[in-house]
Amino acid sequence: MDQDRRDAAAWAKEWHIRRKNRRILYILAAVAAVAVISFAINFIIVHTERTTFGSVEEMRAAMQGRYAIEQDYEDIYIEGDTITLTYLEFSHYDREYAEEYGYDYDAEDSVYDDKITRWDYRNGVIETEWMGDIIVDKNGNIRRGDSYYGTFFRTDEPRPDPIDPSTLTNPEGNSSEELSPEEEQVIEEREESQQLTEDALEEAAPEGEGDVQA
Repeated sequence: MDQDRRDAAAWAKEWHIRRKNRRILYILAAVAAVAVISFAINFIIVHTERTTFGSVEEMRAAMQGRYAIEQDYEDIYIEGDTITLTYLEFSHYDREYAEEYGYDYDAEDSVYDDKITRWDYRNGVIETEWMGDIIVDKNGNIRRGDSYYGTFFRTDEPRPDPIDPSTLTNPEGNSSEELSPEEEQVIEEREESQQLTEDALEEAAPEGEGDVQA
């Protein structure tokens, strides 16, 4: 009887160990499955929504030039390993806006310089010191990692020339005119975008050296 009890106890212990091991294997299998699915999703996203390249040199050469959100008067220039984001002053470039709301003689364009630290050609990502990741979409246009910033479209068009205020009919604007809801939204989104840009630059200041010209 004692031997039977010992055998039963040994069997129960072995069964418990096997059951525990099976649970561990199930957990490991589930973790592996999640990792595989995540990799597959990322692979699909990269190769269907982004432009990838064969090498760093190929990507750097392909991405040089100007990218713009024309209606918001914002653009990005990539020259070598330098990336420059500029918010153009509305009243200096939009004649209709200047006529209605006045030409702001004191305002200047806001210019933010950053350095490209890595050309991630396999994933279509340009990494920078403080501006964040710049994603290259499937059409070769770019956006900052947070899609809130919108898409900067590749363009061969040069930046528009600033308005000569002496050519304006009413450089002081029409004080009775108010911004339309659409214009207010554009300006609010632009101001928020610029504030986030300045916050990112300020946060990175101890480590990076992004220049700001205002």
